[in-house]
Amino acid sequence: MYSPNIEPRQVRRLHLLKMSYAAMGINKPMTEMVAEALEEYIPLTAQQILDSGGSVLMPDELKIRE
Repeated sequence: MYSPNIEPRQVRRLHLLKMSYAAMGINKPMTEMVAEALEEYIPLTAQQILDSGGSVLMPDELKIRE
């Protein structure tokens, strides 16, 4: 399975968000924040491809936000 490499700049930005949550008394793991970001990004990007006349594999699955 593919294991993406996250750039240090992106990790730092996630860490800053995590610390901002912590300052509010909210314990939110960075992995949860990444999962939330992907849940928004994937359906949006799939729809943009379809709207541009392209095709995506299993479009119904890519549109679903779990």
